[in-house]
Amino acid sequence: MTGWGELTDDGRVSRPDALASVDDRGGVIAVRLAGGLAFDVLPGRGLDLGATWWGSTPVAWRSPNPVDPGPGRDWEARFLGGLLATCGPDNIGEPRGSSGQHGTHHLTPATDVHWSRERVGDGWQVCVTGTVAHTSLGGPRILVERSVVASTGTPAVEVSDVVRNVGDRSVGVPLLYHVNLGAPFLRPGARLDVDADEWVVREPLPADRHPLVTPEPAPGLVPVVAEHLGVREARATLVGDDLFPDLVVTWTGATLPRLCTWSWPARDAYVLGVEPTNAPLFGPERDLPHAGAPVLVPGATWRTGVRIAVEGMS
Repeated sequence: MTGWGELTDDGRVSRPDALASVDDRGGVIAVRLAGGLAFDVLPGRGLDLGATWWGSTPVAWRSPNPVDPGPGRDWEARFLGGLLATCGPDNIGEPRGSSGQHGTHHLTPATDVHWSRERVGDGWQVCVTGTVAHTSLGGPRILVERSVVASTGTPAVEVSDVVRNVGDRSVGVPLLYHVNLGAPFLRPGARLDVDADEWVVREPLPADRHPLVTPEPAPGLVPVVAEHLGVREARATLVGDDLFPDLVVTWTGATLPRLCTWSWPARDAYVLGVEPTNAPLFGPERDLPHAGAPVLVPGATWRTGVRIAVEGMS
């Protein structure tokens, strides 16, 4: 196709929702785009992304947890996977002080959620917007204004955030975009290409493991969490082969200067997490003020986000 919009222009397709479908079911906003991706936006989880498909092929990893057991259980019990889980803005990584693992964004409902569909260029674009509030009486007041944008003809989805400090005190704001890639794109021998100087791991590296290469699934394989130092390009590519194109994750390097990865190739777990972030996930820097996170002063904003795309198709 040269342009999916031509089908509505010349009358071969009478309604744009035949090419750019949005099914708002309340708990899930299902977006289906001709020549693009099909994905679920989750208003109850901070407008994060759930199940995602490229044609008939799944892209996102799905957790072995069948359901969310609800408040009172820890992150790992409530984590259902999906293409994107946003971590922060109160904590990333292991629990710290009164903040639970990976913070509150992914489990906070969005407000003022709207979606729109419009003709852009030679196709149709869908945009889902909303606000995720992280506020307390007498405490920090951080708003995340999110937009999720995708188009026909382009197998990609972009999540853009405006992070605002609307309170009266400076706040350390750690953010991490937990992008979860799964089979069949993730396969034995698959390599993540990252332009960085070196990597360090959170725990000692098991024998015959590499943070950027996924082995065969096997029972008992432990997760490998790594940070990649000296990242020169805000881009990580799960390199394709004869059967699968590349999966490419890009992000706003100015506001997300660090990259971590989470490789857990155990049988029935089999996941690779690509995690652009603005703060240390582990190590001695977490003993610094605000656990090493940058500080957002009152009235200030950051613009940040992540894009996931299928590239290199023949």
